[in-house]
Amino acid sequence: MIVYDSDPQINERIRRAVRYGQTRWAEIWLSLIAVGVGLILLGPTETFSNSDFRVIACVIDERPAGGLCMFFGCVRLGALWINGRRGRETSIIRTIGCIGGFLFWLAIAFGMVLAVPPLSTGIAVYTVLAMAELHASGRAAGDMAAEDSLGIRRRRRRDARSHTNPAA
Repeated sequence: MIVYDSDPQINERIRRAVRYGQTRWAEIWLSLIAVGVGLILLGPTETFSNSDFRVIACVIDERPAGGLCMFFGCVRLGALWINGRRGRETSIIRTIGCIGGFLFWLAIAFGMVLAVPPLSTGIAVYTVLAMAELHASGRAAGDMAAEDSLGIRRRRRRDARSHTNPAA
C-alpha cells in the first residue's frame, strides 16, 4: 500500500481521497472524445464546412485542430494510465489536461454560439463537456493536493522542524 503521509490519520484520509476511478473514468471518457473528434477532423470529409463551425474555421484549420485533439487526448490517456500505476507524477498533468479540455470544449461551444443562426445542439453538448472537464479538474487538483505533488506539506513540515529545532 502506498504511504502518502507519515501521520496514519492523514494517510488514511488521503488514501480514501485518491482511490483510482473517482474521476479518472470521466477524464478517460473526455480524453477518448477528444481523440474521436481528432480522428473525425483528420478524416476525408470537410467537417468545418458545416455552418456551425464557420467561426472556428476562421481561427484554425481542420487538420491542425484534428492533430491537436489527437495529441492532447493521447497525452492525457498516457498520463491517466501512468497515474493509475504510480500516482504523484501525473496529477499535475491530469489537472492541466482538464483545464485545457475545459478551455477547448468551451471555445468550441463559444464558436458555435457566435455562428448562430442556425442554433446548434452542439452548443449544449460542448458546454456540458466543458463543465465535465471543470468538475474533473477540481477532483484532479484535489488528488494533486492529497498526494502533495508540489511538495507543499513536505516543505511546511521541514520548515516547522527547523523552527522548533534550531540545531537541525
